[in-house]
Parts: sequence; C-alpha cells; structure tokens
Amino acid sequence: MSEENVELVRQALNAWIEVDEGLADPERLYEFVGPDSSVDMGNVLEVAGPEKSELRGDEFLDWRAAWIDTFDDYSYRAEKILDAGANRVVALFHQRGKPRGSDSWVEWRYGIVYTVEDGLITRGKVYATPEDALEAAGLSE
Repeated sequence: MSEENVELVRQALNAWIEVDEGLADPERLYEFVGPDSSVDMGNVLEVAGPEKSELRGDEFLDWRAAWIDTFDDYSYRAEKILDAGANRVVALFHQRGKPRGSDSWVEWRYGIVYTVEDGLITRGKVYATPEDALEAAGLSE
C-alpha cells in the first residue's frame, strides 16, 4: 500500500500545479483529498499567517490562494516524496517567490507529512523545515 500512497501524493501535487497554472478546475483536487481533510499549519504560523493552525477543505484553498496572491512570481515543487510507512508520506518542498512590489526573491524549504486513508489524503501537517518533517515521520536523510 505504501507505493500507492506515494503515487497518490505525487498525483495530487501534480493536480495542484495544474490548478495553479489554470489548466484544471480546483474541484479536481477532491479526487485526491478526503471530504473532511485538514491541513495543520502547526509551528509555521508566523510564515503562514492563519489565525488558527488547522484549516479544513475550502479554508485551506482560500488561504493558499491569498498566500500565492502576495507574489508577483511564485513557484513551488516537491523535491522528494518519501514513503514513511503505514499510511504516511513525506513530501519535501522548495518554494520561491517574488513578493509584490519587490525586486527580491524569497525561498523556503519545508516539509509536509501526509496521512492517507482509504485511498485519499485525509491530513497534511506542515513543518517549517524538511528536517523537522523527516524527524516527525521517523525518517532521516
């Protein structure tokens, strides 16, 4: 089941990119995400900015759209997607953006530990660094 979970996360992340690029309707994301899914922003609140740490469904989609809108140019990619055993997958990301009205670029590497149940992503927990995500999942590089 672990390989299927890794592939599910990979396909979901590809769907996010298609949505970001206007190539797919945001509804497509629900092919990969459970109806009561959540994203726990945890200890990255200073970076993320939501008033509560756990966002559900459309709350996360709205927050994410607002976050991306703060940049004139923005990209992100998964650098690694790893099986963390049982029903967990770790994705390590690199995010880069040019804040609106700025000539500077900001970059951030972070990790998300995903929980997969019944063939859908039901939870994501965001960690401020890839190392924190790996440690939380019991993995090391």
